[in-house]
Amino acid sequence: MSEETLASSRLVAARAAEGQSLSLSTWSWIGYEVGRVPYVVLIKIYIFTPYVTKVLIGDPVMAQALLAGFAVAAGVIAALTVPFLGAALDRMGPRKPWIAVFVLLEIPLLISLWWAKPDRSGLSATTVISILALLGLLFAYAEILHNAMLGPSVGIRRAGRYSGISLGVANLFTVAIMIFLLWGFALPGKLHGLGVPDQPLFGLSQADHDMERLLGPFIAVVVFVGLTGLLRFAIDAAPTRETLGTAVRSGLRDVLVLIRSLPQQRNILKFLIARTIYGDGLYTLIKLEGIYASGVMGWHALDLLAFAVVKIIFASLGGLLAGVLNTRMGTRRALILELCCTILLLVMVLGTTPTRLLYFWQYDLVAHAPLWSGPVFRSWPELAFLLISSSMTAFAVATTASGRAMVVEIVPPERLGSFLGLFHVTASTTAWMAPAMIGLFTAYFHSQSLGLIPVAVLLGIGTIGLLFVEGGDRHGAKQRSGIGRA
Repeated sequence: MSEETLASSRLVAARAAEGQSLSLSTWSWIGYEVGRVPYVVLIKIYIFTPYVTKVLIGDPVMAQALLAGFAVAAGVIAALTVPFLGAALDRMGPRKPWIAVFVLLEIPLLISLWWAKPDRSGLSATTVISILALLGLLFAYAEILHNAMLGPSVGIRRAGRYSGISLGVANLFTVAIMIFLLWGFALPGKLHGLGVPDQPLFGLSQADHDMERLLGPFIAVVVFVGLTGLLRFAIDAAPTRETLGTAVRSGLRDVLVLIRSLPQQRNILKFLIARTIYGDGLYTLIKLEGIYASGVMGWHALDLLAFAVVKIIFASLGGLLAGVLNTRMGTRRALILELCCTILLLVMVLGTTPTRLLYFWQYDLVAHAPLWSGPVFRSWPELAFLLISSSMTAFAVATTASGRAMVVEIVPPERLGSFLGLFHVTASTTAWMAPAMIGLFTAYFHSQSLGLIPVAVLLGIGTIGLLFVEGGDRHGAKQRSGIGRA
């Protein structure tokens, strides 16, 4: 099959999606994202992993060491395999069968989390952490392939809009789940009124942490429903009749050719560098927001749960905002604006403490009466921190959505899997930069606020780098690629 025929066959599906409005293909692509994001938010960040750390293991230091060790192992495996997976599937064409394989491997692992019992009569802590690491690897594989389907399923011209909409809808669904979990399982017996039940729903036990353990089976169902729609309705890349063995061998060669040819792909290389720099700062910021709020504002469990709910609501709005900005301004300009807003809001967050508002206004907690009688966010600095930090999250999510759309718009469609894999590897191999600089600044200045200055610097450098990138305008991006196949 000639290169021209190969490239043309890959664009058939994308063009089929271009002429439709919000088609079943688009909805099904969004639906899979709606199933994937709750795993990230509820399992990895806010509920299940903290349960493993605080309850199942009980020793925060040992838990952090175990989680870090297994995460590093999974990250190394991903870095060594993701580019070749993407390149091989570029050769074969369709991504849906392989997404199905990874999801069907995820489902029994998710279900098994029910047996992560607090009395350790079920799965051991090491087994649970191993399962979490393997789930992270499988979800990373499926995410790369799902992102590679954005062009065919939605249409390249509409990728910017629906990349943002999908994250917005997924976060709205996630916050609905979290509010239901708080209302039906976490708050009964602790908060009276507002329709909160006296006992957890369905006879579940708070002492046995049934809510946390049930998340795995619940998300298994959600992911499976999302997969079903994707398999049934999403437009995929056209098949090329290459066998798996041939595709793997050719994919290995393609990755080497891709890396060697990057200096000739100056536009993509510039975006790769900019995205790697701002991405390192952005993802580190997202991971540290809860720790920063807890340390600087002195917030505890209930404050942080309420904080998380508000931030996820803003995250959903950020995804929707990205869809609008990408369409109105063009993806590259939207990405630059979103990063600038993130930097500005980060600087504002760093200047807000329980006794200081935006650097300049001192606030006496004794002299000022509480704003209301509720259990959380009772002072102006707390309320300001909540709103500024949540707005920052909205623009951070918008940046993620626009960055994904930018990849689809500037990378040749027939090489999208390879480049997504390469971008994943560069992000993984440089993920130490921001944490290392934050650690140095925090230790030197003995300040959590000053410790986050490197994040603003990385975001700024990445933003400047984007000024030199072409493509991502309102009518589709310029695609400059002379990469050949060996």
